[in-house]
Amino acid sequence: MADRINGSVCLNHPNTPAVKRCAVCSKPLCADCVQMHDGVPYCSDLCWDNAKRTGLLVKNVEANKKSVAVKVFIRKVIYLIIIAALVYGGYYYYTHNKSKVDAQLKKAKSTTEQKLQEGKKSIEKGLPGDSKYKRDREKMVNEN
Repeated sequence: MADRINGSVCLNHPNTPAVKRCAVCSKPLCADCVQMHDGVPYCSDLCWDNAKRTGLLVKNVEANKKSVAVKVFIRKVIYLIIIAALVYGGYYYYTHNKSKVDAQLKKAKSTTEQKLQEGKKSIEKGLPGDSKYKRDREKMVNEN
């Protein structure tokens, strides 16, 4: 069958050297106790059944992983298609309504600049025109 496992004896026959280990529980086995299934050593039908059940579970998990990976890929492709459609829609709208869009942008820019100037004036109005602190700071700047 196979060479002896160095220093191990069969757990069922303590006077017989072990030649294999069970693939599930790693129990050392002699040539008489080994049950081979699909070229893999097992100590009992229970271990063989556990290996089959576990193997089926692993196959199911692998199949589920592949299914999830496919779904994630499809979702990404759909998102990219939606984004591309939105970009194209914006480009199409801009090219067919360029004067309207440019007018709206110009109006928004002037409104923003107007609000900025109003805010600046409001801040300047709230600051004292002349103070000892201001004179001291101006003096320090001028000295450097």
